Amino acid sequence: METFTQGLINEFANMQTVFEPNTNVSDEITGEMLLNKNIQEIPSLLEPLLPKVGLACLAGSSDTGKSAFLRQLSMSVSAGTSSFMGMPLKTTHQSAIYVSTEDDETANAYLIGRQNKALGMSPNSLCGLRFLFESDSLVEELDRRLTIRPADLVIVDCFSDLYTGSMNESNQVRLFLNQYSQLANRHQCLVIFLHHCGKRTENFIPSKHNLLGSQAFEAKMRLVLELRNDLADIAYKHLCCVKGNYLAAEYKTESIKLQFSQYLTFNETGERVPFENLIPISSDNEAKYETIIQLKEDGLTLDEIAKKIGYKDKSGVSKFISRYEQNKRK
Repeated sequence: METFTQGLINEFANMQTVFEPNTNVSDEITGEMLLNKNIQEIPSLLEPLLPKVGLACLAGSSDTGKSAFLRQLSMSVSAGTSSFMGMPLKTTHQSAIYVSTEDDETANAYLIGRQNKALGMSPNSLCGLRFLFESDSLVEELDRRLTIRPADLVIVDCFSDLYTGSMNESNQVRLFLNQYSQLANRHQCLVIFLHHCGKRTENFIPSKHNLLGSQAFEAKMRLVLELRNDLADIAYKHLCCVKGNYLAAEYKTESIKLQFSQYLTFNETGERVPFENLIPISSDNEAKYETIIQLKEDGLTLDEIAKKIGYKDKSGVSKFISRYEQNKRK
């Protein structure tokens, strides 16, 4: 019995030795260290919309110009332009990598040439824009290229061509995206995935829930943008921020209205449109219009009406009335 007891004591002592905490952790990060960094704002690639590091997504229905938008962004990053869509563009390396799974080298040569008829960039300004057309071992290839030459931005066009599992398998989606998240953190760059929205979601208000597939995809993104067509004029598009971890609320209630040219380029118009005005007229909109008219007849100002029906300010109410009445005349 004494021998057996002594054996248990010795085994317990060994366990204490194995699980004794390491008091010399050189890579430990403390709250004190984080506070002393005195970071006042999240670093941005496109201020304030695009973060400098992490995963982001641009989604939309077919034929909204998603690839054209991302190509133009990557061209601007390579050229080191000071702004993009009216916002400051803050590049470090003036380099971007564009992974194209749908369009080959010839197609991209044509598309960039067409866009550059409007942008007017010199060929040597795009030497920092690198294309990849093969998706085999993509993470390893991106890691290799980013190690040799860092980049500010990686575009993956598109997610559904690379991820071959079920979009409803949340664990598998997270595992797939984790490798890109680690890549972005390791090389301090932004990775933007082009993704698709579900069928007929253009009839719904812009939302992160419009994206195809698992909620796990959206959850891994620091930023989700939805690009959609203007209801009245195909020459305009709307860039909607439907998720932004570090953005103020006003960025997530109104679209950035963009003009879309014959050369597949985008220009900022300076206009903002409430998300509610981006969906076709429905019975809900009709009821909202009648409520607004009744409140006006009751003597309420547009500012007071805005507060009652959930708009940010009176401009949203005015735009809703104008759009509703315009559509009713058609």
